[in-house]
Amino acid sequence: MININIENQLYKVNKKDNLLKICLSLGFNIPYFCWHPILGSIGSCRQCAIKQSDDFKKKNEYIIMSCMSSPINNSYITINDDDLINFRKKNIELLMLNHPHDCPICDKGGNCHLQDMTVMTGHNNRRYNFPKREYKNQYLGPFISHTMNRCITCYRCVRFYKNYADGKDFNVFGSKNNIYFGRYSDGRLQNTFSGNLIELCPTGVFSDKIYNINYARKWDLQYSPSICQNCSLGCNIFIGERYGKLSSIQNRFHEKINHYFLCDKGYFGYDYTYLKNNPIKIISYKDNKKFIFNNNQIIKKIIYLMLNSKNIIGIGSPRASIESNVFLKKLVGKKKFYLGILKNEKKQIDYIINIIQNTNIYLPTLSEIENYDTILVIGEDLSNTNPRAALAVRQAIKNNFDITNNNLDLPYWNSNAILNMRNKRLNPLLITSNDETLLDDISLFNYYASTLNQTKFISILAEYIKDNNFVINDEVFKKKIVKIKKILLNATKPLIISGTGSSSLSLISASYLIATELYKKNKNVGLFYVLNEVNSMGIGLIQGKSLNSLFIKNKSVIHNNSNIDTVFIMENDLYIYENKDILNKFFKNIPNIIVLDHVITRTMKKANIILPVTNFMENSGTVINNECRAQRFFQVYDPSFYNKNNDRKPSWKWIYEIYAKLNNLNKNITLDEIIKECEKYIPILNGINLAAPPATYKVHNRKFARSPLRYSGRTSMFSNINIHEPEQPKDKDTIFSFSMEGNYGANINYTHIPFLWNPGWNSPESLYKFQKEIGISSKYGETGFKIRSKNKCEIHIKKIYYKHNNINYNNQLIIIAHQKLFQNNSLIQKSNLIKRYFNDYYVILNKKDAKKLGILNNYLIKLYCLNNIFILKVYISKFLNQGLVSLPLGTKNIPLSFLGKIIKKIKVLK
Repeated sequence: MININIENQLYKVNKKDNLLKICLSLGFNIPYFCWHPILGSIGSCRQCAIKQSDDFKKKNEYIIMSCMSSPINNSYITINDDDLINFRKKNIELLMLNHPHDCPICDKGGNCHLQDMTVMTGHNNRRYNFPKREYKNQYLGPFISHTMNRCITCYRCVRFYKNYADGKDFNVFGSKNNIYFGRYSDGRLQNTFSGNLIELCPTGVFSDKIYNINYARKWDLQYSPSICQNCSLGCNIFIGERYGKLSSIQNRFHEKINHYFLCDKGYFGYDYTYLKNNPIKIISYKDNKKFIFNNNQIIKKIIYLMLNSKNIIGIGSPRASIESNVFLKKLVGKKKFYLGILKNEKKQIDYIINIIQNTNIYLPTLSEIENYDTILVIGEDLSNTNPRAALAVRQAIKNNFDITNNNLDLPYWNSNAILNMRNKRLNPLLITSNDETLLDDISLFNYYASTLNQTKFISILAEYIKDNNFVINDEVFKKKIVKIKKILLNATKPLIISGTGSSSLSLISASYLIATELYKKNKNVGLFYVLNEVNSMGIGLIQGKSLNSLFIKNKSVIHNNSNIDTVFIMENDLYIYENKDILNKFFKNIPNIIVLDHVITRTMKKANIILPVTNFMENSGTVINNECRAQRFFQVYDPSFYNKNNDRKPSWKWIYEIYAKLNNLNKNITLDEIIKECEKYIPILNGINLAAPPATYKVHNRKFARSPLRYSGRTSMFSNINIHEPEQPKDKDTIFSFSMEGNYGANINYTHIPFLWNPGWNSPESLYKFQKEIGISSKYGETGFKIRSKNKCEIHIKKIYYKHNNINYNNQLIIIAHQKLFQNNSLIQKSNLIKRYFNDYYVILNKKDAKKLGILNNYLIKLYCLNNIFILKVYISKFLNQGLVSLPLGTKNIPLSFLGKIIKKIKVLK
């Protein structure tokens, strides 16, 4: 730390930071464009000018670019004098010579960093009267609009897309006054992090096409902090809505998880929230006739059915909240609660929880992945299952270059210099997988094999690390083992990554085995596991039965459910998991099928009673991510406010009302009370109430505003119905109030910020006003509560290779699963946009198997399996092992239970 004087005030600062970061962290307003806390500094915009002198007498005072300058001990910094004000004003005028000044029609209007900086610098007079440069805009796909004329050449887009996210189809072209950022030709951006261009761009060059569907200015949106629902990592997001429809998703900074970036699933995967056929009414069917019920009627009917039922079961869901799952379990009883997942996945989650609770090996957060110098990914296609983790892996691989060890006087923020040095050498990335992955472009070593052979490879490697001795006849295999052992033992901080995407318990146990052996060798090893759904970890902690125990099969006849009278199925589509023939017979034997969901599913079509529930943006609740961090998502709006005929309510409210009626309890209960009941019922969940402040938390006796003070048009929203403004809903479950009434500001003590705005800072760059220091979460701490329950028991390492390990007998084709970014999530699959633009589903064959069958790439084929016929296009892989056929399980009516099954016949359609 050193001392510097800024505007006559002495500060202790970190000498490793640049002056722009220091000044912004201290609360000073300095305009900038090209600098970014993660991407670093390149000094291209010349906007962050300040003056530096040797002492307070201002001798040898000179203008410097603060983003490209380190602090000097006892130096004097001037931020605002006439020279600096004039310099910045003239500079931004030059940057905007060719800008169209089209703020009224620009999607970024009111949320634009360029607008903020223009006002800040005082540039308000347009003097350029000559023809402007004009560009042809490109088609960049269904998500992102391109308006190149607004560009001010800050280079943020290409620095992120190409240098940080390793995108191959986007670059900078031209020179001098003819710079162009885009693709070589029109086409959809291929990188899975393209959505970040929207927030990174300080102008309106890249804007959100999805936002345009339900567009409103930033100040006219109602917001809440939330959690991304599309994988297990629990990335933090802001949600904005208008008229009851989702308008925008923005990244919400979390120091331990997503930092400044989201994947495209997080930005664009929520079209399903406003599908026209989403259920909003309570429906009961009798003798194929449809009846509409009100709330009291349906509760009475369900109570009557339950009191006259001998066997009631409940099926939960990994996409439902902790509160909903726990109270469903409480309603039906511990022995009658099913998690809503298959046995194979349940075993994997249980094993991972066992590791988390008992190991001494460090389990890093998502952001901490970037600190490891060697990474071994075992059986998991991260780029498709948990893509934000894949982005963190990419940064870890690039972090080989250590400035201090190379004795170079090179600051960490000097982007171009660091990039040039890092390109010379990468950290080792080692991958074992069934087929090629999107991380292969930076991997040092790949082992493509069946799950069985991957498990054997990792197990033998672990034994070799343990005692330096193994016997194997295959010399090629032996050389690979020796090579990988050397790499891992030469590492300072190796990281092992695996997860349930591999669909293999033996692979997960092998990953723990090798981490244990490295730990015994005194390596600073880390273990990182990913799961399938947003609350997969949560239901694992809650505990319950698997779906397989419902479907005990013998010659296609289902037993064990003949005495089930009533089944509750909550936010789950069982047809994703099990064969339709088995499920049809299962449902046929049950008289009372009660389904709670917010989208139409095949399971809902079997229901006798449909209870419409709220989705994640209409609901508040808790989910637990892959590292056991409990996090709260918050309701953005009350659906009945916009539509009085909307009967949706959270699943936990439906379940509690039924439970309360059965037990003569008060039917009114708050979310805080529900959470306390969950902690009592499931002791391991103790502490999840700390994931967010209680609803009673207030400052100045006021709650916190969901909308900016500038929110407009509220009084006229329903003027076509009633000239009187309706009363705003009351939120008894959270710290927020609906609309703009309440506290908001950078100096208010609360961690869950609903939207980013500060005087003079309207864009996402206003985040810095809410941070004690740039790169640190909130001034008042990070969000969420990490469950730290430890058992300190011995972990049993499984070495059993069972049928899902793809053992191939008699040249049969055995089914394995492959993942696709938007196709491995049951809700995203329902989005109209995804159906339209991402509708290619492939069966992947080994090239030798394809040749034997006379099949070429893009052939259309029929596959026959267990009385099912699937029609898919063919993709031929040179990496997939012979005898395996890879299908998009969980999509296209191909259930997850088909993992390990045998293809009976293939017919070519061409």
